[in-house]
Amino acid sequence: MDTENTLESRIKSTYARLGKSEQRVADFVLRHGPEVARMSVASLAAQCGVSDPTVVRFANHIGFEGFSDFKLEVMKDWGQKSARESSAPLLVDLHVKPDDRLEDIPAKMVNTTIRALTDTLNMMNQSAYRQAVSAIVNAGIIDIYGVGNSGSIANDLMNKFLRIGLNARAFEDNHLQQISSLSLTAKDVAIGISHSGSTRDVVDTLKLARESGATTIALTNFKASKITEYADIELLTGDFETTFYSETMVSRISLLAIVDMLYMGVLLSDYDTFTARLNRVNKLVENKNYK
Repeated sequence: MDTENTLESRIKSTYARLGKSEQRVADFVLRHGPEVARMSVASLAAQCGVSDPTVVRFANHIGFEGFSDFKLEVMKDWGQKSARESSAPLLVDLHVKPDDRLEDIPAKMVNTTIRALTDTLNMMNQSAYRQAVSAIVNAGIIDIYGVGNSGSIANDLMNKFLRIGLNARAFEDNHLQQISSLSLTAKDVAIGISHSGSTRDVVDTLKLARESGATTIALTNFKASKITEYADIELLTGDFETTFYSETMVSRISLLAIVDMLYMGVLLSDYDTFTARLNRVNKLVENKNYK
């Protein structure tokens, strides 16, 4: 099946244009897939905490005449997907089969990365992106939290912000994360980075930062729910792999793409000022290189 025509890809490509309540329906469908085929409008609405008409509008907005047509597509799409998965078991979840040739791996990994980046672009909420850029530009302090794989991404974001003169700090140690979060105020921004959205250290620290009055931003997977409870602004990746093995390979690229989006958005907000600062940094770095 052409992955570009699956129900999952249709939902993701429409996601950013859906209303907030409709996105809750989309989130449930993307998480639970074939279970939806056994549900009524009322039961799906109850599971999502929305009204029955919201479920119908969601089905309409992704291209179906009604909920019944949508359910038929769920059965068709996820049924075929399950059949494919059962007939061709994958090595962990990396879309690599035991009988793949070594020379096939580069193309598979690049195509997987392209798919993840395309999903992330489709999931991008332009309003949330604008809010995030504005909050960062006007922040007194920008705290960035991440652990493990996300810690390196937090450091990359801090490095970029420092280069253009923003007061950014990144913390991987949970003790330092929580101490720093307590000193934040309503003038500050806290950014939590967690692919799973359930990393306890990052979630708990973002909660503390919000309680301190800071504007909180979560960089996480579209399936995440815990970290978004404490996020004023959500910037979501669309990675379709979410397990331990794959998240360090594909999700990193998607999260770094959002990091670059934020960096370039901030740069564009005051181009002359920020590029002048960046030029000074570039000259400093250049002078440290041997000729």
